[in-house]
Amino acid sequence: MSKRILWKDAWQAITHSLGRFIAIFLLMAVSAFALIGLKITGPDMRQTATSFFAQHHLADTTITSNYGLDSRDRQIIRQQKSVKQVDFGYLQDSTIDQTNRALRIFSQTNGVSSWQTVSGHLPHHDDEIAVSYLLKGKYHIGQWITLKQAGSLKHRQFKIVGFARSSEYLDRSDIGQTTVGTGQLSGVAVVKKSAFKTGTAYAIARVTYNQTAKMNPYSSRYTNYVEKQQQQLKKALNRHGKTKQQKLERQLKTAQQQLTQATQQAAVFQQTNAAGNSALIQQAAALKKQQAKLKQLGTPTYTLSDRTENPGYAIYRSNAERVDILANVFPVLLFAIAALVSLTTMTRFVEEERIQIGTLKALGYSNADVAKKFALFSLLASSAGVALGAWGGFMVLPKIIFKAYAANSTLSGFQIHFSWALLLTTWLIAILCTTGAALWALHRDLQAKPAALLLPKPPKGGSRILLERWHWLWNRLSFNYKVTMRNLFRYKSRALMTIFGVAGCTGLLVMGFGIRDSLSGISNIEYSRIIKYDLIAVQDSNSSAKQQRQLKDELNGKAVKGHTGIYFEQLTKKAGDDDATQSISLIVPNNEKNFKQYFAVKNRQTKKSLKLPQDGVIISEKLARLLNVKKGSSIKLKDASGKWRTMKVAGIMEMYIGHYVLMSPQAYQKIFHQSYQTNAQLITLKKGAKLQPESQRLMATGAVKGINQNVNNQRTIDNIMGSLNRVMIILIGLAALLALVVIYNLSNINIEERMRELSTIKVLGFYDQEVTLYIYRETVILSVIGILLGYLVGIGLHRFIILSLPPANAMFDPTMTLTNFIVSALIPAVITAGVAMAMHRKIRSVDMLDALSSVD
Repeated sequence: MSKRILWKDAWQAITHSLGRFIAIFLLMAVSAFALIGLKITGPDMRQTATSFFAQHHLADTTITSNYGLDSRDRQIIRQQKSVKQVDFGYLQDSTIDQTNRALRIFSQTNGVSSWQTVSGHLPHHDDEIAVSYLLKGKYHIGQWITLKQAGSLKHRQFKIVGFARSSEYLDRSDIGQTTVGTGQLSGVAVVKKSAFKTGTAYAIARVTYNQTAKMNPYSSRYTNYVEKQQQQLKKALNRHGKTKQQKLERQLKTAQQQLTQATQQAAVFQQTNAAGNSALIQQAAALKKQQAKLKQLGTPTYTLSDRTENPGYAIYRSNAERVDILANVFPVLLFAIAALVSLTTMTRFVEEERIQIGTLKALGYSNADVAKKFALFSLLASSAGVALGAWGGFMVLPKIIFKAYAANSTLSGFQIHFSWALLLTTWLIAILCTTGAALWALHRDLQAKPAALLLPKPPKGGSRILLERWHWLWNRLSFNYKVTMRNLFRYKSRALMTIFGVAGCTGLLVMGFGIRDSLSGISNIEYSRIIKYDLIAVQDSNSSAKQQRQLKDELNGKAVKGHTGIYFEQLTKKAGDDDATQSISLIVPNNEKNFKQYFAVKNRQTKKSLKLPQDGVIISEKLARLLNVKKGSSIKLKDASGKWRTMKVAGIMEMYIGHYVLMSPQAYQKIFHQSYQTNAQLITLKKGAKLQPESQRLMATGAVKGINQNVNNQRTIDNIMGSLNRVMIILIGLAALLALVVIYNLSNINIEERMRELSTIKVLGFYDQEVTLYIYRETVILSVIGILLGYLVGIGLHRFIILSLPPANAMFDPTMTLTNFIVSALIPAVITAGVAMAMHRKIRSVDMLDALSSVD
């Protein structure tokens, strides 16, 4: 038999059912767009960074020491078997004259952690400098800058010859701290290695390993390998450090003896010849200076850092992982909703073609021939939808998300990658949702005899419903509402599809708006309600009495509202899914009563204030989650000297950004086995006082070696949250678009399926508005039920996301506002109302003669 008519009929089905075709097309396009876009963005972000790191040979490990790296240190590092390449360099922190901007100036490297030129060129002469491209708006090529602190540099004046991007600094705002200027770095710069004075010990070593070039830098294999190599290297360096310590102790002892001798000689000589003792006095002063320097530097220590300690590296990796989490949740729900609606759509399509299916079977066409029409229709609709969604998913969405996250990163040159496996997987899922649904619905009709198929499917019979047994309620319902209630139970499958479809869309909206609620205002809560001080000034223990007096005068100055003494130290602990090193701020207040004015210590759930115990510690909530501990548990944290300290958790406090451990002086003495002494000040400034000038004045006293400004932390947090916020806006838009397609499609199916019923009630005298309400009253009721169910879905999704989405050092506010639920309900409600108006026009065009037509 000729199959030409079959193919012609199959192609005509697309134009005859164009609305249904477009609905399936849009469902698959939105779902494929979200699935492919979110799934590929994380790998794209990581590959972009990996390529950048490989191009610039980013160091796997950096080594610094408080005494610099001498020849023996350099020999030990080079002799490590695993080392592929090592570069030794210098660095100097300095402020630019007549400004507060502090630069960290590095010497050019020889292939390791190289710089990327953005404009101009890298230095060719000793008096040339290339500065961070982030300072491009403040300086220009050809401009000369003067440094206040030359330090180990040969010159103080440098000519800017270019703007460059450092491969080690990926964060735009949090560049790091320094001991000059305001205590905060404004940027980084690079000069020739020969611009530094010769004879000085190298300040930094950058190392790459043989095996890491073939490893994924974001894999646990890479992390474990680098950690193992660092442990071996540190052991070797520490052995040399002990030898160096013994040598320094001998030097210190000799210097002390020489100082005593020189002082005695100066005193004797002064009695006999006052004019000739200047040389002895100068010698004594030099010895005192040498002695003070040795004491200040203390024990030789080595600091080995991996890539995660580069500013912005861990945050960028965390951002990519956050997208992966969304990719495992959001598209799954989208496709689940799309599958349900597609099943309903294709089932209705098969039912409409029931008589034609029977005719074709009666003419002798095979089941495969009959199925061609439905297979072609669904394959074309879903494949076209996947094609459009895949284009947007591969080309558009990753760029948008990267741009959102890159607002706080120096990385550029985003790389787009294509994945056949992801495309084919998405296409197969779409085919299962559409063609699979069509063939499943068709299977029942293909089993029936042609004679049965040639008769229209009898309408579903009415039956008593449970509501009718509640006479006190049923008797009070009007006729229209009784009909509506019976129809709801009469078309159960369509009712369930509408409820689940609306619930899924509402749930996604509740989740999206809920995450926005959890993100918004976190930094404001953190730095106004919890942390009330403006900065931490870490004091220099080796400062002179004069410098300490200057600091005291500054703390009692006009700009400072109040200050309180604390002990401050950075503890560390590896924790989290990626086992990254977490930085934990230890604060031990001198006076707990005064401390409450600067730091609100309370439990988030109970809202009760927590008192610092004498034999335990209070830790921040996110740290408790990472370590999986609760009140009464014991934890081990590593202090600045590398010793592990065991402490008992006496309470968990509200904190959203960063990790904190608070303890009383009594607890500190028990845990650290040393007497308590303050080493920092929490400072609150008066209203109108400027943070940067005050920080500079504090640093200028010489009694402060570092300042931690809350404004920098707040800016970093706002950038991270802003990036996540922009991503959530995209997802909310997708959920709203899906809600529109779902509600329109289900409403259209409802009307098409009951066209004869609508014709009948129009014959009975119902006005057009009454006919619309007759059928749309069901949609409204089902939508309300779906919205309420969607609230539960959204709350569950929101809870899962806020626990999984935040980076390791942050926590989202779990509170959900009433506005979230109102807006999440209004969107499907407005869409339902808009679709109702569109459907009203279609209902007005219903032909009443359909009701009089024979069904035989």
